[in-house]
Amino acid sequence: MGLSNSIIAIKGDHLDKTAQIFEIFGYVDRNNDKQYDNWEPTATYLFENYFDLAHQSIAIRGIWTNNGWTIICDPEMVDTIEDDKICQLSSDLDTPIITFMVQSTSGSYWFATYDKTKQRHFFAVDGQIAENIGDPLPEEKGLNINESIFIDDIINLANKFGVDFEVSDTQTTFTVKELGYSDQMQDELNQATQPTQPDKRETPSIQVDKEEKAKKPWWKF
Repeated sequence: MGLSNSIIAIKGDHLDKTAQIFEIFGYVDRNNDKQYDNWEPTATYLFENYFDLAHQSIAIRGIWTNNGWTIICDPEMVDTIEDDKICQLSSDLDTPIITFMVQSTSGSYWFATYDKTKQRHFFAVDGQIAENIGDPLPEEKGLNINESIFIDDIINLANKFGVDFEVSDTQTTFTVKELGYSDQMQDELNQATQPTQPDKRETPSIQVDKEEKAKKPWWKF
């Protein structure tokens, strides 16, 4: 069975700023949180419901703190690729951010670091390097950050930063946020139903239709 997970790790405890964080990504809190004491039921709810809820213009995200990080689980794998918004979030919160993504079925592996601007980004798909920018990090030493990258390399890299990508041993309260789309995001989605030229803001390696982006992960294209 393949592993599929996507997280945004924000240095520090920012649970008191969740509305601000999700607003940057274009969401509005529906004030219908669910809370769990461990990861398994959290993951079950997130990954079994995000797709159907996206068709109702509802996004669900997990958020918790662990080992000095605020972690956001993005089951749709769409917020993780929003470079401009993550840079803005890093600047607004004045803190580093790291993103990690694994979709083993499609052979997709990703990590990126931000400190007000994007510092480092590695992205491989099916044994092909799609993007590799910035100087290698000390934490990458001994890992396959190349065409041979695999699940364990992302997990071990995250662990070196103190981020539990597998959420295996995390002891905390997990909150699932139910989010609506802001007016601006809804306008973008509505415009996507019209025949237009591709959005030039999308990176060449990930051209994602805005309407479909709200419905399913980018790796399904």
